[in-house]
Amino acid sequence: MTDQTTTAMTTPAQNTVQLAAEVMQTGMSYTDYNTSDRKAAVDFYNAVSNPTGKLKEHVNEVLDMAHVSIEVAELKTGELAPRIIIVTADGNSYQCVSIGVYQSLKRIFALFGTPETWAEPLKIKPVLTSTAKGQVLSLQLV
Repeated sequence: MTDQTTTAMTTPAQNTVQLAAEVMQTGMSYTDYNTSDRKAAVDFYNAVSNPTGKLKEHVNEVLDMAHVSIEVAELKTGELAPRIIIVTADGNSYQCVSIGVYQSLKRIFALFGTPETWAEPLKIKPVLTSTAKGQVLSLQLV
């Protein structure tokens, strides 16, 4: 991890919406977790390293999104894609590699700010949308 990535992950920046939106362009990771506290850092590590489940397994379920982590993942094809971990208010974490969810989060953050600015978790519902190329996982607000 570079010094620049560490700073982006641990310091609430003035424009965290932009940081989150530019993950795919910059290759920097984003999270709203304040990992300066040891317990929070351990919680963050466990949430992203060992997610509770896959977001796609919870389609049409309402989840209380409390935290988000976005990083760049390299697919078997060599392509880069956003790997997203959504942590819910109950401490469960759900992962996906999805452009659709990434685009949804960019829109949500532009409208509501990033999770560290929310007074309470946002209620989301993962949904599958049919496209010409198949299905895309995205998020709806509830």
